[in-house]
Formats: sequence, C-alpha cells, structure tokens
Amino acid sequence: MKNPLRFQVTEFDCGTVSLLNAFTYLFEREEIPAELVKAIHKYTLDCYDEFGNIGQGGTSREAINKLTHWITRYANSKNFNIICNRLEGNDVTLDKITNCIKNKGCVLIRCWQKVEHYSIITNIDKKKAYIFDPYYLDKYEYDKDKQVKIILNKPFTHNRIVTLKRLMGESKSDFSLGEISRREVVLINRTDKK
Repeated sequence: MKNPLRFQVTEFDCGTVSLLNAFTYLFEREEIPAELVKAIHKYTLDCYDEFGNIGQGGTSREAINKLTHWITRYANSKNFNIICNRLEGNDVTLDKITNCIKNKGCVLIRCWQKVEHYSIITNIDKKKAYIFDPYYLDKYEYDKDKQVKIILNKPFTHNRIVTLKRLMGESKSDFSLGEISRREVVLINRTDKK
C-alpha cells in the first residue's frame, strides 16, 4: 500500500522527512525496511544551531553523504532494490536529474527556501519540475512568484511545480539549486522492474 508523502514536524527536519519521502514515493509501505527508517533518523539532524543545540541546524551534507553510502551498502547486503548516487557541484546537471526521474527514480535536492533546504523531485518535463516540499505553506504563499506553484491535491507525488529555469538557477530564490559549486543532489532509483 502506498502512503501519502509527509510534512516536517519541526523547522529543521526537512532532510529527514525528504529522505523518508523518497522511499515512500518509490516503494509500497510493506517494502520499506525498518532498518532504513532507523538509519535515516540516526544520521540526520546532525547540525548544531548557534546556541549549541543539536538538530536545530538541520542536516549536513556530510550526513547525506554518509547515508548515501550506508544505503548502498545496506541495499547490497540485504537485496534491497535501490541505488543512490550523490552528486555535487558541476556533476549536478539537468540531464542527470531528468534521466533519474525517467528511469522511475526520484531526486533528493538541496535547494533554497530562505535557507538551504531539502525536498524531492518526483517528476520533470521540458519546462517544469514536480517537487514534494516537506515544508507546509499556505496555498497563497507563491501567488506573486510566477515560477513556483503550490499544489494541494497530489499528496502521493508533489505539492509544488517549479520552472526548470528557477530550479537550475544560481540565485537564492526558493527552489533554486543555487551556486553551481555548492550544489548537492542524490539520485535514487529502484533497481527492480516495478
């Protein structure tokens, strides 16, 4: 059975929730191993805020890197049908993102939403990316931004539609991947024929 994708419960758990959403999107509930969910919770929310509070700085790039390697090792040892490929900087291209999506995958992205923020891309076409953003917003939030649209009736796939121009932009506008040298995505694909 498929579950709807989830929203954050704090201001800081976008990385945790987006990783869980990636697997929720790709797999039936019965297929997702509890060990995977536990590892995501264990490794994310590793950053400190300016007062030394753990977790209140969100999830670091290092944690995403560590999880990508852990998931790959786990998948190989447990015959879990998934492959993750973390890309940084110039290696993050629209072609690689599109190929992942077209091969029945999804893409964890580190984008901007006032600060660096994690979301997932579940679909893409020639002009737009279909994103599930775990940060719940009012339906009118982007009424003045013609490059982002909030969608309320697709809880299993996406809740934002973002132009590719914005996504691939180097600004710090919401849903931009930002400066090329700082970009980070994880391509996540099922390896079975489902």
